[in-house]
Amino acid sequence: MEQKRILSFMICIVLLFGLNSCIKDEALNTEADVEQASILNGDLVLSTAPSIGNNTIVFKLKRFSGSYRHAPEFVVTTGATILPESGTELDFSVPQQYTVTSQDGAWSKTYTVSFVLDEGADFYAAFENAQIVDSDNPVGHYHQFFELTAKGQKNFIWETANEGYNILAGTLVGEDEELVPSFYPTSQVTDGYLGQAAKLITKDTGPLGGMFGSPLAAGNLFVGEFKLTFPTVNSTRFGIPYNSGTAPISLKGFFKYKAGEKFVANTKPSQLTKDTWDGYAILFEKSPGLDHNFLTGTHGFKDARIVSVARIGAQQQIETDKWTAFEVPFSFVNGKSFDPSKEYMYTIVFSSSKEGDMFNGAVGSTLYIDEVELVTNQIK
Repeated sequence: MEQKRILSFMICIVLLFGLNSCIKDEALNTEADVEQASILNGDLVLSTAPSIGNNTIVFKLKRFSGSYRHAPEFVVTTGATILPESGTELDFSVPQQYTVTSQDGAWSKTYTVSFVLDEGADFYAAFENAQIVDSDNPVGHYHQFFELTAKGQKNFIWETANEGYNILAGTLVGEDEELVPSFYPTSQVTDGYLGQAAKLITKDTGPLGGMFGSPLAAGNLFVGEFKLTFPTVNSTRFGIPYNSGTAPISLKGFFKYKAGEKFVANTKPSQLTKDTWDGYAILFEKSPGLDHNFLTGTHGFKDARIVSVARIGAQQQIETDKWTAFEVPFSFVNGKSFDPSKEYMYTIVFSSSKEGDMFNGAVGSTLYIDEVELVTNQIK
């Protein structure tokens, strides 16, 4: 019962030393992780900073240089080792496997490292592809969505907060229950509008979640990456490069939705009396360099870099048990317009609870999403 031991230890640390001490101890005990990834002349070669997931690392290339031979460099946790060694040149026309081993040799983690050409074709998602992330802290198995490039490479443009929920999940199941993908706030289901689809459900986080300041977890799905930090709302990093010479026109797709029975405003006052879902897309200006090219979960649509927004309105925020089409137009904000000579980022975000970023919502609210398209006048 290793997961129970870990969770009991976490609870004791919180009770004895407070949240800040818990965060520090947890970070020190993560002894077999890749903390940083880079390549020589990364600012010239990469479209954005490398994305480091639970067991994946993706380098997104601006353009194809004629070869997929690269020598990535990695910073691992103190005392750990990595094989192949950092700086080893390998052929990344296919993903390569790296193994990080802790200083005492008791723990290891295998990363799949990919170099993906940013083809600018990330504007359609059918959610047909998902892999299971096996986590041992606690032992959970949750879905991670990906798209396939023209070369058949996995491109992890979609992210969820399942990794964060995984810390709490072991306290929410019985001794005989298993942490399967459907237990988590976001998962793949087979009964989509066409083929597979994404299911987002607002979940209770239990007593430990309340202690961490996260009394509920809305199912979410977004274009970007998830980096667990505290407060947890800052763990979501929205945005990837937008590679089109024209401005986006609209966001469209299909949905089903059912609100949970009891809406609760946990942390802030709310004008809502019943839960509802949310979906939006944002185009924003790219910052110089590779880092900080993202919006956090606290952006509130007020970030000065935002150029245009498409957001679901009241006419689409309905309950329905049938697949229903939606399409919302982009509108320019802050007096801005699209300049094809500039570099931009974009994100698409869905949530089973509209105010989930403030931990307001109803446990059980369920949103299904499928066949999402970011419409441009780009010829496909």
